[in-house]
Amino acid sequence: MSAEIVITKIKDHLVSAWLHDHKIVEFQCLNTKQKQIVGNIYVGKVKNVVKNINGAFVEFEKGELGFLPMLDRSLKAEEEIIVQIKKEGSREKKPLLSQQIELTGRYLVLTSDKTAVGISNKIKSREQRQELRKMAEPMVTESYGFILRTSAASAQKESVLKEAQELSKRYEQIMQKGKYRMPFQLLEVNQDTESVLTFGKLPDQVDQVVTDQEAFAESLSDQGYCVLRDDEENSIERRYRIRHFLKEALSKKIWMKSGGFLYIEQTEAMAVIDVNTGKSIGHGRKAEHIRMTNLEAAKEAARQIRLRNLSGIIVIDFIDMDSEYDKDTLLRVMQQYLNEDSKKAVAVDLTKLGLMEITRKKERNPLFRQIDIDILD
Repeated sequence: MSAEIVITKIKDHLVSAWLHDHKIVEFQCLNTKQKQIVGNIYVGKVKNVVKNINGAFVEFEKGELGFLPMLDRSLKAEEEIIVQIKKEGSREKKPLLSQQIELTGRYLVLTSDKTAVGISNKIKSREQRQELRKMAEPMVTESYGFILRTSAASAQKESVLKEAQELSKRYEQIMQKGKYRMPFQLLEVNQDTESVLTFGKLPDQVDQVVTDQEAFAESLSDQGYCVLRDDEENSIERRYRIRHFLKEALSKKIWMKSGGFLYIEQTEAMAVIDVNTGKSIGHGRKAEHIRMTNLEAAKEAARQIRLRNLSGIIVIDFIDMDSEYDKDTLLRVMQQYLNEDSKKAVAVDLTKLGLMEITRKKERNPLFRQIDIDILD
């Protein structure tokens, strides 16, 4: 199976596409005129405590507010605290903040959320998990713990321990700086542009990176990525049809091979996907036709969820089926497709009305918030 990343620029946007077996499965788009703040760590000042929603609004940059859920402690107005940006804001919502600090490395994530060892769910071997846990436990302190990423399973023990020491040193330096810095100051940048555009993938997880951006080509090559620089004008667009697939991922109607289609509506509260038979024609066996259409829709819906970076609550309105066996099969197959996603996604339930509830972890805004379809013309 091949894994490839393509990075190009469309007007003011850097666009990155993740290809699996030569098919685009994910996009990342960054507006070069907008500051990227997710992962950044600041000294903030509490501006307003709202007890009925158990949260506070914190000014992390001068004039910029974020929302901080209050979990185990109460806060007071004007109190100075260290916060990290966890999620981007939108037109209706402020950026999500946390007092739990995370520092991400190649093999580990240092987290002050839990003073214990966590291990990636993608590491299945029980023996390997036990070995990794035994190695990592001595690194845990009263202030922070570690999550071992999938890449730790194939890494040298010395490399993992060295990174743990480096992350620990960074954490202590951040906490020390936070004691003396004035409010609204940036303490640490924890997610750079290159990390976003490479989908957090390490060099050994990518067969090649193709780009027409000179600065990225040189920098990624220095980091050990296999980089193919393409300087011919519009060559990447012709070869990978980036604009075409972006337009498709921003359109509301997606046709399937059977003649059925998905209608996708995105709101701030949730995303809704409606499955329709459209031009699809059954040949006498209506129940079988509906079952096959729903299974085809499940595969395409999982693809669109990932392409569009839909997250939070997602509801899919499948065509009604009478068979409980067919319903169970649809739920199981949907989860199998979701398991291919780079972010945790769970098919929760399928109701009697044929509504499937899905939850997916949010890290960045959905694609329609990252890039405007008008710039693709």
